[in-house]
Amino acid sequence: MRSKRSASVRIPMGEIEIYVLSDGYFGIGDPQPILAPEIEKEKVQNALKTLHLSESDYEMPITTLLIKKGNQYILVDTGEGYHDPVNAGWLQNSILEIGISPEEITDILITHAHRDHIGGILSKEGRRIYPNAKYYISAPEYSFWNNDEKDFSKSKMSSYPTGKLQTEILRAIKNDLEIFEPGDILFSCLKTEFAPGHTPGHIIFHVFSENQSITHLVDIVHSPLLINHPDWGTQWDINFEEGVATRKKIFDNCYNDKRLVTTCHLPWPGIGYIGKTEDGWLWIPKAQSDPYTIKID
Repeated sequence: MRSKRSASVRIPMGEIEIYVLSDGYFGIGDPQPILAPEIEKEKVQNALKTLHLSESDYEMPITTLLIKKGNQYILVDTGEGYHDPVNAGWLQNSILEIGISPEEITDILITHAHRDHIGGILSKEGRRIYPNAKYYISAPEYSFWNNDEKDFSKSKMSSYPTGKLQTEILRAIKNDLEIFEPGDILFSCLKTEFAPGHTPGHIIFHVFSENQSITHLVDIVHSPLLINHPDWGTQWDINFEEGVATRKKIFDNCYNDKRLVTTCHLPWPGIGYIGKTEDGWLWIPKAQSDPYTIKID
């Protein structure tokens, strides 16, 4: 049964099923300086108007993925959890909506350790919400958040969060945590790809089955604004310049390969293509008629 605090879309793909799941959304108010931190305000406002995006009360979805493969239920990231009870923390409802319980989740891939991706691992009381799951994180990501001297100097944020939350959560799951190298294939259906900048060990990944595939851009992009203007960047990128370079490279690859992509923070359900015109990149949502199922060509 659907509730006001859940949403899901099914993507059948060969021998597996993918579910796009909503964890709700978060608001950042004025898009600047989180987006386009060093760009002239009038220029940003005009670009937002062109894209019909809010200029003063900006909101972003928090979208996760679940892959059903035989008896495996592979969850990608866990959303905000209890950290934003007003607008987020929907993921458990969305999982129940598709007939799966948190206890049935077998594996959880951590794409990177920002709060809106790992905040749902533990309850407010410190209990593991997915008690039977194994966790997977890239080696450079794990190394960064477990380093006592975390370097945030290349971000555009004057006071970056300390990483205390990340350290505590990773410590709580360490006995069930497996470290992989970016580029590894996991679960025989998911190829990881190194995409640093947003965080030092940030990954994107490609889910494949038979002759079908979809690429998850994770936090390469947080808004259609950054597809049109990848140079403008976001304060959330720990290494701003590396984030810009990675964004451009991946957009180029997705466009040239005509990849179907899914995302964490583009307008729901965040599935479409990276397009290109003489003026630059643009977001092309995938056309669909069924509101609950997306078919891959």
